[in-house]
Amino acid sequence: MARYKHSDVENGQGLFLTVNLKEQLLPGSFEYMLNDLIGKEIDVSMFDANYKNQATGAPAIPPSVLIKLIIYGYRQGIKSSRKIMKLSQENITAKALTGDMAIHWTTIADFVSFNSELFAKVFVKVLMYCGELKLVGGAEAAVDGRRMSSNASMDMSGTKQELEKRHEAYQRMARKHVAKHLRRDARGESDAEEQKRYEKRQKHLQRQIEKIGDFLEEMERKEGKSVEEVKSNVTDNESAMIHSSKGFLQGYIGIAVADKKHQVIVTAQAVGSANEGEHLPELVDKTLSNMKEAEVQVPEGEKLVFMGDANYFSEDNLKACQERGVEAVIPDSQFGRRLGKDNERRFEAGDFTYHEGGDYYECPNGKRLEFKRTVILGGQEGRNYQASAHDCGACAEKERCLRCKKDKGLYDRGRQLLITKSNEEGSQCAQMRKKLSTEEYQDKYANRIQIIEPVFANITYCKGMDRFTLRGKAKVNGQWNLYCIVHNLGKCLDAYNEKRKSA
Repeated sequence: MARYKHSDVENGQGLFLTVNLKEQLLPGSFEYMLNDLIGKEIDVSMFDANYKNQATGAPAIPPSVLIKLIIYGYRQGIKSSRKIMKLSQENITAKALTGDMAIHWTTIADFVSFNSELFAKVFVKVLMYCGELKLVGGAEAAVDGRRMSSNASMDMSGTKQELEKRHEAYQRMARKHVAKHLRRDARGESDAEEQKRYEKRQKHLQRQIEKIGDFLEEMERKEGKSVEEVKSNVTDNESAMIHSSKGFLQGYIGIAVADKKHQVIVTAQAVGSANEGEHLPELVDKTLSNMKEAEVQVPEGEKLVFMGDANYFSEDNLKACQERGVEAVIPDSQFGRRLGKDNERRFEAGDFTYHEGGDYYECPNGKRLEFKRTVILGGQEGRNYQASAHDCGACAEKERCLRCKKDKGLYDRGRQLLITKSNEEGSQCAQMRKKLSTEEYQDKYANRIQIIEPVFANITYCKGMDRFTLRGKAKVNGQWNLYCIVHNLGKCLDAYNEKRKSA
């Protein structure tokens, strides 16, 4: 019978090896670039002011080491501080990035939680390096937001009245639980295991009662635009209940503004509101500020073209862009439905003539639209005018004016016209609608999806950074900046390797 060599590895025998950690970071890899840039080309000395252990106290983990480890962990889709710690203990690449330092998970968690403002500064430093590599064009940018859940319970959301009812419900549950336990005691049915379950349940109920009660004592009503009161949240009141493609979630919207040239993010901001559109003016300001600091110039003689979807369409936003010298390309919610049969443009508010004397509008075919009522839609007041169903049914232009019931070609009422500030003649919104009826601006807007959507696909799907692990707007904003730093550094890799070869 043949004899073969035997290995103790089969039985779980370990090996003691001499490892050169520096050689584990292979030239050309993301980890090699990360180790080379952080603390050198990308300055992180702003964190030094947080440490006051010059004379006393233990030596601290260098911020550059923590940033490298966190970015490496996030790039692997690992967001938990405990799992990042485990990565630093078991992964040879992570050990090489940290110099085999022993880093506790609380150090990682505290560093992420309490340095949100500094992460925003690191984001700009990374953007500056992207500018040095000529990855930012500065001519066109697109904005959008990704709705992501955070470390907040949706079950603890509600208006003041709803939370008061929930508080009372927990109190009733606690009283019933005590009464039930006393009855079991009287019958002699309780034992040690039952007592343990009772105490655990009662402790949970009391904790919920105290948490909601303390919140109600200091609670301030959140006023909404379209509803009287927006729901507050006991666990994180700066978060919001947001509608996403998968239903409602409790969390934040991570907003990114990406440059067209290489999809580098030039602005990153997380907001705790259901509508990201209201934040456009500050996003434009931040974009211009970041580009200036990163020394990215808009091409001479041109304006920065700023593209957004219908969530950002409003008179105030378009005025804000105009005042800042930025050309906005933002469609209204009906943009995709404005073309009729054979791509023929449908009639819009600007095609109807107003007659002040009789307070009515005249359609392009000479028929009257009479005033019906004043309505509030989306928090905006408007005047509703309507034509008769008879006039519209017999009109030769009805296909350019009315939308029929799907697949049946039926028109059951006359044309309605809602006149608001956003579609009055001469308004910014009316001018934007006219722009987007031309092929030039339709072609410009067509670029928006290919600029911004791959950015979110890379962050959330490819990298697994699809939820926030923190509470509070400031902390979540810091984490969102870290997510966007991971994306931007990934964009630098090819250009960094080219620069290194030519050096």
